[in-house]
Amino acid sequence: MSETILEVDLANPLLPGESTVLTLNFNGQVPLLIRRSGRNSKEGVALSMAQWYPKMAEYDYDGWNAEPYLGREFHGVWGDFDVTLKLDKKYVVAASGYIQNPKKVGHGYSDKKGRSKKGKLTWHFVAPNVHDFTWSADPDYIHDIYAGPNNVVLHFFYKNNPKIIDGWKRLQPKTAELMSFYNQAVGEYPYNQYTVAQGGDGGMEYAMMTLITGERTFGSLVGVTAHELAHSWFQHILATNEMKHEWMDEGFTSYISTMAVDKILEKQKTFPIESSYRGYLYLAQSGLEQPQQTNANRYEHNIAYEITAYNKGAVFLGQLGYIIGADKLTTTLKEYYNDFKFKHPTPNDFRRVAERVSGLHLKWYLTDWTQTTNTIDYGIKSVKSNAEGNTSITLERIGLMPMPLEILVNLKDGKKKIYYIPISLMRGEKENPYNIKWSVLKDWPWAFPEYDFIIDENQKEIESIVIDPTMYMADINRNNNEFPASK
Repeated sequence: MSETILEVDLANPLLPGESTVLTLNFNGQVPLLIRRSGRNSKEGVALSMAQWYPKMAEYDYDGWNAEPYLGREFHGVWGDFDVTLKLDKKYVVAASGYIQNPKKVGHGYSDKKGRSKKGKLTWHFVAPNVHDFTWSADPDYIHDIYAGPNNVVLHFFYKNNPKIIDGWKRLQPKTAELMSFYNQAVGEYPYNQYTVAQGGDGGMEYAMMTLITGERTFGSLVGVTAHELAHSWFQHILATNEMKHEWMDEGFTSYISTMAVDKILEKQKTFPIESSYRGYLYLAQSGLEQPQQTNANRYEHNIAYEITAYNKGAVFLGQLGYIIGADKLTTTLKEYYNDFKFKHPTPNDFRRVAERVSGLHLKWYLTDWTQTTNTIDYGIKSVKSNAEGNTSITLERIGLMPMPLEILVNLKDGKKKIYYIPISLMRGEKENPYNIKWSVLKDWPWAFPEYDFIIDENQKEIESIVIDPTMYMADINRNNNEFPASK
């Protein structure tokens, strides 16, 4: 044993393509709820059984990933789970996988009326091609079934509490809409069922199900379900090693779930992931930031982990759309899903897909954004009329991280122009995303801190000049991004 890791020496070496069977008997005391696992939650759910069994360590290009589970992120082995639970008859059970004996436990499968509460009842579930198995149980669970997209059956388990029943009923069609959104935005959900169960503390994703606290406002109920459901794609199908690259599941999930909620709840925000940018900018200027590739268990401050994983991870995608184009980002997510579902993709895998889709080199972006704490800060240094009656503009790069720039020039006659400045590290430029005149200027070499260019208009004709009018570039100081300077 090494702390909580059991090392097993095989009697004979296991060659490629061969198999063996390991049998392990273990006993465990179910504790009072600790984070996401245990008994008797604050909302009265009897059993929230996550991280409840010994798990195989994943062996990959790094070797054995045998780090202890510390209540945060985890990494698992793909497999087919066949699980039998024997519980008192009073319990109704929600679980990963497909129920194998629905007639024995009740119609649909746990709402049989008037059954005896004495003795034991056996629940049999099979979950194919997953890397985790979770279940919950409570005597007072209401169990609803709702038809999801593509014949997926949605299961909902929640306490028989009059204060929450209406919200949980209203959640069911919204969950179907959310799944349809993810099917279209990323790729089709590959299983035949998904379960949302009240339990745990907060919200946590598991294979084919989630545990969430249920005493919430309707907006919060939809929001947490949107996030945990999106994890079915970014973690339970695209199974990144969360201890090493937690931002790839939490950040990508935050991005796509925020977009989904904006649409499903008809918020129609012009900048849906603004809060993610706001969180990242706070961290970048706090002095607490660590590189995004920091192991999830090695952050000195929890706030640095939370913002880096969720906010900075979401900004990674939003900003990538700024670099390669929103349409190319959409295609990248779909191709990434198709290429790496049921695998353990790495950041470099995602980068190569984005490069193939966009035709641009992106190693610089992955390096600076995830492996350093370099920040983006560009400014307009000077705007002057020259002898020819044109306007000379000087820009400065203050932060260490390079970025391509979009410069919006608003003229006093109402016309608009965009000047696009690629960086040589990209080996190309993105296509014009605007219905505005688009002028591609020469590359800005990273080593040069300043950049000069000339526009045809006289300075007197200029209303304003703005670096990055989209706000999707995470510039840490936008006060120097406008001319005349914003007050």
